[in-house]
Amino acid sequence: MLVNNRLHLCRTSATSGSVLLAVLCLVAVLSFLIVSAVSVSKQHGDMQQARQGVMRARQLAEMGVAVAAHPMIQPGDPLLRRKVSGIEHFEVILSTEESRLNLNALLTEKRLPLLERIFTSWGISPADAQSLVATLMDWTDADDLKRRPDSAEKLDYTMLGLSDRPLNRQLASLDEVDLMLRAGEIQAAQPDWRSFFTLRGNGQLDVNMASAEVLAAATGASLENAQQLVQQRSGQDELPQTKDGAPLESLEEALALLGLAGQQAAEVTPLLTLHGTTLRIESIGTAGDARCGIAVLVRKNEGTPRITEWREFAVEGTRQL
Repeated sequence: MLVNNRLHLCRTSATSGSVLLAVLCLVAVLSFLIVSAVSVSKQHGDMQQARQGVMRARQLAEMGVAVAAHPMIQPGDPLLRRKVSGIEHFEVILSTEESRLNLNALLTEKRLPLLERIFTSWGISPADAQSLVATLMDWTDADDLKRRPDSAEKLDYTMLGLSDRPLNRQLASLDEVDLMLRAGEIQAAQPDWRSFFTLRGNGQLDVNMASAEVLAAATGASLENAQQLVQQRSGQDELPQTKDGAPLESLEEALALLGLAGQQAAEVTPLLTLHGTTLRIESIGTAGDARCGIAVLVRKNEGTPRITEWREFAVEGTRQL
């Protein structure tokens, strides 16, 4: 009898221990589920907040575009920088697409020397510059005949398994340049080459908006002279689009600042303009940590202005009003 009681007591203790262990396991599982649910809920909340921040930043950028598109707004207008609240603001930069060179407009027999000069200004040898320009021309012209022995046409691409190249039409995107043979040489010589070119604009170069690097490369002027021109048009604070800016009023003034005269000045004058005809609006909206950039191109033809491009872009760095 005593033995039976002891056996029963042991079994009862074992059962109680198993139940306790099961309860502890269940508590642990429930705790894990609760913690996981809280974590997922927090992540969902953070994602919702981030999405709302991005949407608000986009709205602010669109507000900036609307302000900048008004015909009375000029570069440097205080309305282009607006602080909506302590953590919300937008900032707009107005320029023209003619601040860069239209690459399609350069791919003509008349302007090939200009494109070659730009390539040589980047440190590319004259022979390689001519070859690269010929490769670009072979990409856009309608025939399959090579312009130079060292350029690239249909047969060259086909031998490399690229039978769909060249496209034999004008460039539709600057990214197409990367598809061409020897494109790596351009990238190696000037990693920021895209900032020199566009596929919009009227083909001229706006001396009141172009960077010193673009001005020097396009005109053959020294970089030092081009920098002096930019400093003079920017005013005493040397900041673009501020109240003390002094835009150039004549091409003669621009040529003098660039140090160009005689035949050299006569050759580049048709390329230059004081006022581009394609307005470029870059608006950046900020809502807390969220930022959104919108770039809009507006063609200022006679009559109603026409939007030719609208795209969002990634915003790098920080700006504070």
